[in-house]
Amino acid sequence: MINGIMTLSGAWHKLRDDPILSSDRLAVLLRHVDFEGPMMSIKTVNALSHYTHWTIGHVHSGALGWVGLISMGAIYYLLPRLYGRTEMYSVRLVTTHFWVATIGIVLYIAAMWIAGVMQGLMWRAVNEDGTLTYTFIESIKATYPFYTIRLVGGLLYLGGMCVMGYNVYKTVRAGRPVDDPVPAALAHA
Repeated sequence: MINGIMTLSGAWHKLRDDPILSSDRLAVLLRHVDFEGPMMSIKTVNALSHYTHWTIGHVHSGALGWVGLISMGAIYYLLPRLYGRTEMYSVRLVTTHFWVATIGIVLYIAAMWIAGVMQGLMWRAVNEDGTLTYTFIESIKATYPFYTIRLVGGLLYLGGMCVMGYNVYKTVRAGRPVDDPVPAALAHA
């Protein structure tokens, strides 16, 4: 992660103007939220987090954050070049997609992390006589508001993908495929 982030040493100002670079940097950062993985292997942390929504938030920070954002950045960088352009149809839409997806990811994973900690604490709570304070159903009902936040985050992320789909369509429509870059001498070999 340090290598990925420090690649920008002396060029941090580029993050203000380049949404593709911003997407890649955030993807690298979210990839390394995987520090959580080893942390969750610690017995006391695992006792709190295991089988809760914390694990769901952890997995989705990698899936939506790392895999999603790095893939989007790659498509936004490569697609215009395949169609003889230097940039996407609309850089403003790329920026919009980045921010909508980022807000969606943060809402999604934060809701799951908070719900997971709450579930873990509720499952461990005991009365003075040693009986459980909360039933399993009570812990599930307590997470309902977080399901709503998760839904909003997921819809924002999906909305960002729709913005990307439109931008990709317009880019492909406005461009022309690049000629075969393989020299004729190599093609006959």
